[in-house]
Amino acid sequence: MITRILSALVTKAERRIGVKLDYAHQIAQTDFGLMMRYGKIFGFLDPNTKVPAEAYHIARLRGAISADCGTCVEAEINLAKTSGLTEEVINAVLRSDYSTLSDNLRAVAQLTDAVTGTRQDAPEARQIILETYGNAGLIELSYAMNGAALLPGIKRAMGHATTCDLTLLRKMAS
Repeated sequence: MITRILSALVTKAERRIGVKLDYAHQIAQTDFGLMMRYGKIFGFLDPNTKVPAEAYHIARLRGAISADCGTCVEAEINLAKTSGLTEEVINAVLRSDYSTLSDNLRAVAQLTDAVTGTRQDAPEARQIILETYGNAGLIELSYAMNGAALLPGIKRAMGHATTCDLTLLRKMAS
């Protein structure tokens, strides 16, 4: 009974984000406690309350891209679109072309790339984020970027990750 309820919840999440979550179904069918632990990851990622949707979803998109999981990036594109991000912003983020972004959004992308992509520091970008969104905003963006990079690792370890085809994903954003 519990397994069916968990499976129904995963199916609902699949409809929300527009991608299959085969690995989450596998977790749900394997162990209730493990599924509850997995659910805590989403509590870590959501909700977005401290920064504007554009900043939050740019961090999540760049975090997922750094982990190179195509379905994760696809899900992040779908969530960004649902939150009102424009095709132009999404495509700029997918191309790593931040020239059209405002200084504060460019800083979010740059900090995310540094932290999740090259595992380096970007103090100038962090300072812009602190000045724009405050410490609470920096923390929320830290959760967003690192959480979005974490999920592909779980999928990859379980054999469910797919490599990004950013050209195809940019077409999807249109």
